[in-house]
Amino acid sequence: MAQARPVGVSVRAWQPPRRIDAIDFWLRSRLLASAHALREALRPSARRWHGDAHALADAPVLAQYRTPLWSDGRADEFPLVAGKVQNLRVARRAFDAIEVPAGEVLSFWRQLGRPSASRGFVQGRELRGGCVVPTLAGGLCQLSNALATVTLRAGLELVERHGHTARIEQAADAAGDAVDATVFWNYVDLKVRAKHAWRLEVELTSDELVLRIRARSPIAMPAVPMALRWASEEGASAALPLARGCLSCDQTACFRHRLLPAVAQQGRTAVLLDAWTPEFARYLAAHHTGADRMQPVPLRLAFWRAGPATGWHREAVADGAASIQSPWWASLRRTVWQRLWARHAGRRQGSLIDGQRWLALAFAARLKPEHTQLVIDQALLPHLQQLGAIDGRRVTVLASALPMAEIERRLDAAAQRWPGDATLRDFRADAALVQAEAAALARVAAVVTPHAEVATHLTAMAPRAALFRLDWVLPAARDIDAARDAPPLIVFAASALARKGARELAAALQDWPCRLRVLGSPSDDAQLWRGIGSVEHMHWRGDGLNGARVVVLPAHIEHAPRALLRALAAGVPVVASSACGLAGLPGVREVAAGDVEGLRAALKNACNADDGNNKNDEGAS
Repeated sequence: MAQARPVGVSVRAWQPPRRIDAIDFWLRSRLLASAHALREALRPSARRWHGDAHALADAPVLAQYRTPLWSDGRADEFPLVAGKVQNLRVARRAFDAIEVPAGEVLSFWRQLGRPSASRGFVQGRELRGGCVVPTLAGGLCQLSNALATVTLRAGLELVERHGHTARIEQAADAAGDAVDATVFWNYVDLKVRAKHAWRLEVELTSDELVLRIRARSPIAMPAVPMALRWASEEGASAALPLARGCLSCDQTACFRHRLLPAVAQQGRTAVLLDAWTPEFARYLAAHHTGADRMQPVPLRLAFWRAGPATGWHREAVADGAASIQSPWWASLRRTVWQRLWARHAGRRQGSLIDGQRWLALAFAARLKPEHTQLVIDQALLPHLQQLGAIDGRRVTVLASALPMAEIERRLDAAAQRWPGDATLRDFRADAALVQAEAAALARVAAVVTPHAEVATHLTAMAPRAALFRLDWVLPAARDIDAARDAPPLIVFAASALARKGARELAAALQDWPCRLRVLGSPSDDAQLWRGIGSVEHMHWRGDGLNGARVVVLPAHIEHAPRALLRALAAGVPVVASSACGLAGLPGVREVAAGDVEGLRAALKNACNADDGNNKNDEGAS
């Protein structure tokens, strides 16, 4: 059934577009664009402003405007809506955090530049001749409409503005003072000016475009509402007519007619992965079986050594999921770089962050506009935030670590207690990356983690996120030798590093007859274990639990307590700090990180309890 002609629209205006009219429009637009470019080259009317100024970052907000991202337009035109959001995602970086001096002009096109596919713009929607047509960089008018509206709300001056001839079907009516401001490269522009300096902030949440204007000066002029109106041929004022959509119009004979793309109307989910854990593997298998997956290539430079038997590359691809995408170059570059700096304590953490950034860049380039939901490994989250890849998308984070700001705070506190240990100053991230992580966590929709301590801190940093607390997955139990020898054997389940609590453990074991086994690398400090009778080192994958009376890890930072989980699976008591995130697991005695006396008491209680069990076993035999 054909669409009915709206009241007040002429028969000719509602006829299908003609190819000759499109050719005429193309020629005239190119001529006007060339003439405008020549004028701007000879006498520029505006400058391009950069978002590196922060003079007005804390200034009061004069005005704010919010507009929905996904609810406008017909449901069967979702591909064009997704393309629009992608174009807003790219354009946001040109406008966010810019500061315009007093009396200067902000030009939409001068600020954005020419939209092209090489910059990341895709096919969106454009209003042309009463139709919604697919076009490159289409949908930027939502940004220009919002900019014009927030400009008038803040009392700024609209130097140049042009209106549409039709409107897009929307689920909700626009605000009463919403301003219609169309743009078309490069001669149909939107220009703004103020008598005082002002700052523009642009944000894309999961479902809204938000614009804010900050300034220290009062509002210069009262805002005048400008409704979305259209003048009919008879001169009567009426609402703008609804535009026809190329993907939903019944005019199949039109030369612009396109078949409906095979894209789900609710979009798709993409899972962006870094490190493998059995907890997250179980969660993804249960909740995101049909999602597209992006993960690093499993590369091992020491290929002659036996590798782990687990990893994302060993997970089966679920039915309905697209092929797994693995960026080879980013994976190889990261592997080589991390291997190069693996033994440089002061640079090792920086190489890990570099590798995560390269991987995030590769993943962001592979995301498609129809990816409306992302499940992201926490290590990639701040880099994707800086790239703008999570703008306009619903984000679930697979959280395995404390926020970087909290990690640095804990290490600084430990460094004050042990000022001579340089390893406590190894982890320091760039301040911009720390801020990006905090901003990303504040907007995520869900947090998934098995780590109790991580869950506590991320709940505070992501107040709007739903928390999914996973159960730790215990490995298969292995037979170990019973702990009956004296003095008792205490196993330290980490390398001898201060952030793992090695200093506190050494102090707690002083003047106590015991044996110590370290599952990892020895300390650079030869005096660390002075006063302890017997100290040995073993690889954590070996038989390090044989003969253990108790396994201990009083760490300040611990995100992957796999050795402790192995001990619990084998039935060995565990003494661990709350930083290990094992709260609630049977067999775990928790102590506060840095509490030497509490650690000593917990170790003695664990050994005495085990001695009592051994005596009961001997009596029963």
